Amino acid sequence: MQTLPVLRAGALAFACALAPAAHATDSADLLTGIPRLACEATLCLSSSLRPGECSPSLDHYFGIKRFNRRGLDWDATVAARRSFLGQCPAAADPGMPERVEAISHGAGKCDADYLNRSYADTAYKWRKRGYRYDAATGNQEPVYEVQTLSTVTLTQLPTWCVAYNDHDWTYELSVRYVGRPTMGGRWVKAEDYEAAKARWDADHGGQWAQGWNFSMSDPRQRGSL
Repeated sequence: MQTLPVLRAGALAFACALAPAAHATDSADLLTGIPRLACEATLCLSSSLRPGECSPSLDHYFGIKRFNRRGLDWDATVAARRSFLGQCPAAADPGMPERVEAISHGAGKCDADYLNRSYADTAYKWRKRGYRYDAATGNQEPVYEVQTLSTVTLTQLPTWCVAYNDHDWTYELSVRYVGRPTMGGRWVKAEDYEAAKARWDADHGGQWAQGWNFSMSDPRQRGSL
């Protein structure tokens, strides 16, 4: 992914006025207050790099929450965050309304850590070890050896994450899924994917998998398979 020009140049100081050349008439017009925070947040939320200069704008952005009687009102929160980002003068420039929309839906909800936490589940690695007589039923019941595996069930990004992560103006936000849900898959940063996949393949092949079955249900629970 390409980066915003200010990120590509490494000049995070320009985050205080995302587009001063286009919107300011002289040096006295440099942004302050909420417009400045909105521009900084737009820039910082478009990169995986979050230096200390980003803290004030990100604290403000993620502090914007709206609630209803049931708790967090996500639709209202998205609308309020979109409104905040819209106070950056550059927010109306070509391509920026779409970017602001993507940020307001995806920021904080599309990185590998969030996805791995939010879609965490348990998978089962198992094999039959024999049979035992069940006096209650009069049947021979299988005896299983079972191991639990921490896994992540979501393997395809939601559309709002695709719009947020995979944009020409983002830097290292893309993520990819490694492995399989039944065998302990997870999300990793796209730039770490090849190494993570090689490590996952090495850890989950050969003797580790040979002779075992894998499922999202516990074979000891009747009717689960």
